[in-house]
Order: sequence, then structure tokens, then C-alpha cells
Amino acid sequence: MLKLSIVIKYYLLSFLLIDSISGFVRIYLGISNPIFNIGYWIRGPILILLFFYYLIQLKNRKLFIDEFISLIIFAYFIFNLFLNYTIAPSSRMFTENIPYILRQQFLLFLLVFIRNRMELDESLTRKVIYFNFIIFAINLFIGYMFGFGLEVYEFSNTSKGMFQSGNPVSILNLIFFTFFILDGKFRKRIVPIAITLFNGFVIATKSIFGFIIPIFFALRRKALSINKLIFYTLLIFSIIITFSSIIDITMDAYETRFGVNINKSIDVTTKIGGLYKSEIMNSIASINFRRYASLNVQMEESLSNYNTFLIGKSLVGQNVFWEKRGEFRFKNSSMDFFDFFFKYGLIGTVLFIFLLMKDIMPAIKKSITRDKVVISLFFVYSFFGGHVIDSVTSGSFFYYYLAKIKS
Repeated sequence: MLKLSIVIKYYLLSFLLIDSISGFVRIYLGISNPIFNIGYWIRGPILILLFFYYLIQLKNRKLFIDEFISLIIFAYFIFNLFLNYTIAPSSRMFTENIPYILRQQFLLFLLVFIRNRMELDESLTRKVIYFNFIIFAINLFIGYMFGFGLEVYEFSNTSKGMFQSGNPVSILNLIFFTFFILDGKFRKRIVPIAITLFNGFVIATKSIFGFIIPIFFALRRKALSINKLIFYTLLIFSIIITFSSIIDITMDAYETRFGVNINKSIDVTTKIGGLYKSEIMNSIASINFRRYASLNVQMEESLSNYNTFLIGKSLVGQNVFWEKRGEFRFKNSSMDFFDFFFKYGLIGTVLFIFLLMKDIMPAIKKSITRDKVVISLFFVYSFFGGHVIDSVTSGSFFYYYLAKIKS
């Protein structure tokens, strides 16, 4: 009989291939029904296997504490769904909540299984990184060169291949860059590093500025010497200057990306009445902080309503909350931990954070710099960016690394 650990291993080696195929089916075949989604057919059975596996372990009293907490969270998700349904009856409570709950629970079960039931080593990590990086890079290259797939947030001169969301693509590219630049000698990783830089140009989001962080740590550990950094920087600029058209394309891509983003931020802040009494302060705050403008309204609701504070509104309740304000494009603050709090309240958030952080701090102190930076970037990006740790695309990597850093 095939071991569950082997199933999980093959999933980890191919999850970006699964998502790219799912994207193709949705984009080019126009099929959004879950019955025809390969992601559901692969992750669904794995979720069922994990669920019954933990029930058996519970019966045999062989559960680890975090596995037990993951089952409690699953029960809480279901309880939360029915409780919010009694407060605001709607079929959407089931049609929209259930897929989200199952996706989130799949990731939580994945975390605790990898953390407790699998032997993780550098060989497996490298395979997971390289196999998925190849799929990732091919998606972005083909998407950019041939207009195949999706643009990032529907902006011109950008690409996210077959992947459905922009933030997971951005953080994954940043994580790949971090892994390669902090993994051994720089000259041996020059090709994948160059590809991640190209990917950053293709994606054209603000995540490109995050590259500074792993470069800083690379300099500290002398993976890059100052002389080498100067040489490679001059080389890159020489190439860019030689091909002046690249400059024009780059400027157009980034100006379009940030210009449209600023206008959207201002529009949203205007809709909700601004953050401050001063119009000048509102203009400054709204330029690049649409998330914080949305967050203010969301947290005001949470802190002024006992039920919302304690149990949240659920995914559907959050969407309805914003829809009533005319926010059909931005249905949340897009900051994972705040959104999770708004969905599942204080109870759900405490359980969730406990599961993520159990025994992690001592493990982080003992881990190598590369893994520390990867985990930190995931948390920071998720905290300020959103749609990262509840996405199967980037979440699969996040929970693997979270489990790995403890092993």
C-alpha cells in the first residue's frame, strides 16, 4: 500500500504543475466547475486521507498536539459556518465558505503532517525547489513572450502565467531568489538567480524591492563580495543600456503597475470617507495604502461588535461586508492575519497562530540563515500583502518551510 508520506512527497514536487494545469483549464477551456479542476481531484483525496489518518491516530492516542489542534480548527471552521448561517441565512454560506474551508484545512493538515510524520532533508528541499521553479519559470517566460495566460492584476506588459493570483506569484519568485542567492556559492547559482531577476521584471510588482533583503544577508555572509556585486551590477546595467528598448518596456510596466495601483488606492479611500479628518493626510495615506484604509473599516467593525470580535463573519460575511459598501473589487484588506481575524474572530486567530508558531522560535534560532530569511519574508509579505498563506499556490511552500524549519 502506498504510504501517505510518499503521496505528500509527490504533491510537494508537483504542486505548481497542478496549479498551472488548473489555470489552463479555467482560462482557455472556460471550465470553472470544481468537478473538472485537477487541483480539487488531487488535493481533495489527499485531504480526505489526512482527515481519516488523524482520526485513526486520535483513536489510537498517537496524535501530536499540533495535529490535535488542526482537528479542533477544522471543527471550529464548520461550527463557525453554521453559526454565521444562523445569523445571516444564505446559500452562499455553503457554496463559498466550504471550498475556502477545505482549501485552508488542506494546508493546515499538510503542515502538521510534514512537521511530525516526514523526514525532511536538504535533498528533498532542493528537489521541491528546483522542480517547482522550472514549472514556475516556464509559465512566466511563455506567458510574457507569447501572451499566454494571465497578466498580473490585468496590467499591460506583465505576466503571471497560468497562476490565478498575483501575490502568490510575487512571493514565490522572491523566495526562489532568496534560496538561490543564499544557497552556496553565488557563481554556481548565477543562472537561476538571473531567471528570478527576469521573472521580477515580468511580474512587475513591488515585490521586486524585497530582493534587497536576501542581497543584504548574502553580503553579510560574504556569499557576494563587494567587488563581485559591483561587477555584476555594472554588467547588468551594461546589458540594459545596450538594449535600450528594455528600459522603455520596464518603465512602462512599472509606471502602469504603480500608477493604476495609486489611483485605485485613492478611489477606495475616497469611498470609505478617508482615514483622517485632514484631506492632506488622506491624500498621503491613500497613495499606497489602500490596504490600511480598508483595514481601518474592517477592524472598527470587529472591535465594535462582540460576535464579530469573537467568532468573525466567515469568508462570505467578509465579502458581504464589503459588497454593501460598493467594494466589489476589494473585498477585504488583503492582509492575511487581519483578514483571518475578521473571518474567524479571536477564537480562530488564536488557534491558527498557535498552530503556526508551536515550537518555531527555538527552531528558527538553530536554522541556517537562508531558511530564516525565507520564513521571515513569507510572514512579512503575508502580514502586509495578503492572499499568501491561504493560497495553495504559495501556501504549499510556506507550510513546507514552516515544517522544515522545525525538523
